[in-house]
Amino acid sequence: MARPRHLTRQLILTLTIGTVILWAAAASVTTLLIGAELDEAFDSALRQTAQRLLPLAADGLGDHDGDEEGHEIPRFGAEKEELLAYQVRNADGAVLIRSLDAPVAGFEAPLSRGFTNVGGMRIFTEGLPSDRIFIQVAEPLSHRRDSLMQSMAALFLPLGAVIPLAVLGIWLAVSRGLAPVGELQREIADRGATNLRPLKAMDLPVELAPIASSVGRLIERLRLAFDAERAFASNAAHELRTPIAGSLAQTQLLLAELKGTPAEARARNIEASLKRLGDLAEKLLQLSRAEAGIAATEQPVDLLPVVDLLVEDCSRRADTAGRLHFEIEPGANLCRPMDRDAFAIALRNLLDNALLHGTKSEPVVVSIDADGSVHVRNGGPAIGPETLAALKNPFVRGRTTAHGSGLGLAIVETIMSQTGGRLELNSPATGRSDGFEAILRFAEAGPHVRQAFHLAPEQET
Repeated sequence: MARPRHLTRQLILTLTIGTVILWAAAASVTTLLIGAELDEAFDSALRQTAQRLLPLAADGLGDHDGDEEGHEIPRFGAEKEELLAYQVRNADGAVLIRSLDAPVAGFEAPLSRGFTNVGGMRIFTEGLPSDRIFIQVAEPLSHRRDSLMQSMAALFLPLGAVIPLAVLGIWLAVSRGLAPVGELQREIADRGATNLRPLKAMDLPVELAPIASSVGRLIERLRLAFDAERAFASNAAHELRTPIAGSLAQTQLLLAELKGTPAEARARNIEASLKRLGDLAEKLLQLSRAEAGIAATEQPVDLLPVVDLLVEDCSRRADTAGRLHFEIEPGANLCRPMDRDAFAIALRNLLDNALLHGTKSEPVVVSIDADGSVHVRNGGPAIGPETLAALKNPFVRGRTTAHGSGLGLAIVETIMSQTGGRLELNSPATGRSDGFEAILRFAEAGPHVRQAFHLAPEQET
């Protein structure tokens, strides 16, 4: 599975790399231009030095034949090596005068006017019109390379400081530029089946305004569709309750009259069908209420009495007497911002599901852990992972011979999601090789919950 792309990170990385490449390219071109300018400047210095020294040297030598023994010009007050060296030579190549840094033997460059590169030196040769005396001024090529490297360092070394500053500047610019995108994303992310409010008014750029407008219209159409669906389910279920109850009462009266006759079996089938239809109508009403967003409350509520009431009610039923076991760990609490009726609907569906589909010879265990999670476990064959994952969807049922609507776990999932909690399903059940377990995990208790119920830190979820 491909990793999701992060737009801000991608923009920062792309812009930073682009900036560095452009800087490096500009610095490289500048380096080439500086190298050409340095060569031109150094060549001009060589030429000017030769043209100024040659007349002085010729005047000092006089009108000789150029057979004087070459001598060196001393250096006064200089503590480091000179960058330029020169030799005054006659037409035969003999060195007449040389600087202290110049070699005793003549340069290898020919005695012809112009520039020559030889032996790691850049040499300029100039001669008198009579071509009897020549001067050669030499400069090490390493000096030019060193100057060019210093210029390159001045251009490239600032990159070490510029890159972090560029990243920071780009990050600030991108973050500020994409802030409306993040605000719009958070607004859209808050919307769901239980929250279809219109998007709040935002000062969006012209590029994002059409997106917000389209999403707003889509949310409005979804809200209307959901409202119509909920209204239909609620009204249909409500309208069915009375005729179903009346038909069931008439059927039970008919059963009393047909007792012992061949028609009694058919009447009992009708009674069972009406009961299932009544249960379905009740589930539809519960689902409609759950999707209307009744679960969350602003203030925390103690839900433990609801558990006690439902466990006691189920224990009194003739068909489930003795099958329900209730356990609670010391220090456990159920103080949560959740509506009692919504919690009762969720827990009632879990208990009915466990009692209906669990093995009749095994108990259904209801337990509350110290962290406040509610566990409902029952016996039975283990359920495969694929079937287990689909059980939270409406009208999905596992492999069971018991009658049911397939809405119970979907109702519980809807209610828990509204409070920030979740429904977990395990099969096999915890500590067993078979069975089924449903767990209600609530959102963590905030400071307002601890203050309202004076909870100790060890009692917090």
